[in-house]
Amino acid sequence: MKIYKAAIIGLGPSGLAVNKIIYGNNVDEIIAFENKDINNRDNFFGFWLADWMKPFEHIIEKKWFKWTIGNKKIKITHTSRDKPYCVISFKKWKKFCLETKNKLKIKNKKVLKYTPLQNYFKIVTTDNNEYYAEKIYDSRSTKEKKGELLQHFFGINITVPDNTFNDNKLTLMHFTKEKNLLHFMYILPFSHNKALVESTVFSKEVFKNSWYREKIKDYLKIKNINTYKESSVEQGVIPMFFADEKNSPSLNIFNIGIRGGACKPSTGYAFSFLIKQVQLLKNSKKNYVNIHKFLERKMDKIFISFLKNNNEDGQSFIKLASNLNGNEFQSFMMGESSILTKLKIIKSMPKLQFIKELFR
Repeated sequence: MKIYKAAIIGLGPSGLAVNKIIYGNNVDEIIAFENKDINNRDNFFGFWLADWMKPFEHIIEKKWFKWTIGNKKIKITHTSRDKPYCVISFKKWKKFCLETKNKLKIKNKKVLKYTPLQNYFKIVTTDNNEYYAEKIYDSRSTKEKKGELLQHFFGINITVPDNTFNDNKLTLMHFTKEKNLLHFMYILPFSHNKALVESTVFSKEVFKNSWYREKIKDYLKIKNINTYKESSVEQGVIPMFFADEKNSPSLNIFNIGIRGGACKPSTGYAFSFLIKQVQLLKNSKKNYVNIHKFLERKMDKIFISFLKNNNEDGQSFIKLASNLNGNEFQSFMMGESSILTKLKIIKSMPKLQFIKELFR
C-alpha cells in the first residue's frame, strides 16, 4: 500500500502553489486530484506587486504603472512606481508550479471523502478507488450561497487594428449605468492591438454569457472599436462573502485557497492572497494562517453588507479612488493599508448607510 507524503484536492492556483512552494524542492511523492481538464484552462490573475509576490516576478505577463477608475463622466488615474498592477496567466502559473523535484501523480478523479487512519488518511474517489496520504490540502470551496453577493465576469481576448490601445495604462473599473445593478468594464491592454476586455457584475445571480457579451460590444462601440478578432474567452465566479471552512481539528488537514479564507471578498482578489497563505503555511506549525487582519475583515463585512442593501452604481468606488493616491489604493486592495489610509477610506464612504451597516 503506497502512502503519499501529501494529497492535493483540486489543482487550481492554490493546489498548484502547494506543489511548488511547499513540496517543490523535495523528492517526496505527492498525489493530486483534479476532475477537470486544467490543460484547457487559461485565464489571467491580477494583483499589485506586493513583497510576497516578488519571487514570481519572472513569470508576470505584463505590468502597468497606471490604472483608471471611473465612469462616462469621471476618470481617476492612479500611479504606482514601486508596486505596479500585474497579471500572470493560469498556463504560466501551472507550468511554473509543475516544474519541481518532487514526484507528482495527477488523478483526473473527483474525491468523495477522506477519513483518518492511524497517522495517515484514506481518500476515496467517486469510482470507489482508495488512495492514502499523510497530509491533505483541500481547495474545494463554495462559490455560490443563497442571498449572498457574487462577483461574476466574462471576458474576451481580442486583436484589433494597430495603435488602438494605450498599453501603458489599464482600465481597472469603468462603471456603466445599469438598473439596480453594479457593473463595470475591466480592460487589460497587453499591447497596442491586443487586450482582454471583461464585463464584471456584483449581484446575487450569475448571468448568461450573452448578457456580458452585449455589454462588451456596447463598450467597444463607444470606443469606436467595431472590428476585432476574438482569440479566447475567460469567465468565473468569486464569492463576495467569507467562504472559509471551519478549521480541521487534525493538524494534517489544510484548507487552502478560498476554502481557507484567502479571498478578499470586498474586491474578489484571491490569487496573490492564496500564494501568501501557502507561503505562511510552509513555515507554520499550524494548519491555518490568518491572511486578512481583523480590521480588514471587519471593514470588508461592513462594505459587503452596504453593497447588498443599497443600490450602488460605482460612485462609492469612484469617491474612494479620488480620495486616495495610487500607493494608498493598492495598499488597501492588497490588505496592507495603514491606519491613516483606513481613515481616508472610512471618510470616503456614505456615512449614514455605513453606520446602519455597522449595527446590523
